[in-house]
Amino acid sequence: MKTLIDRTVARYTEIRDKEFYFMMTAAVESRQKLDSTLECLRGFTDCLSGAREKEVIYGTGAWKKVEIKDTAAMDQAYQAGKNI
Repeated sequence: MKTLIDRTVARYTEIRDKEFYFMMTAAVESRQKLDSTLECLRGFTDCLSGAREKEVIYGTGAWKKVEIKDTAAMDQAYQAGKNI
């Protein structure tokens, strides 16, 4: 999160009127465990002019990168990408 903010802060005034899709993966099964991460992302985008949250995608229960491949979260991310 800090890296994202650090790398965009110099130009954050240029990031305006954008749609945001938040995609989070974790080994935990509970979406609630990712709530603080989501709130940090929302706090960052709240500072951007015209930012609009479009969708939140949770890829939970993925211990290894290949485990996310055949999940509903991957399908949801694919469909979200098709709609951009």
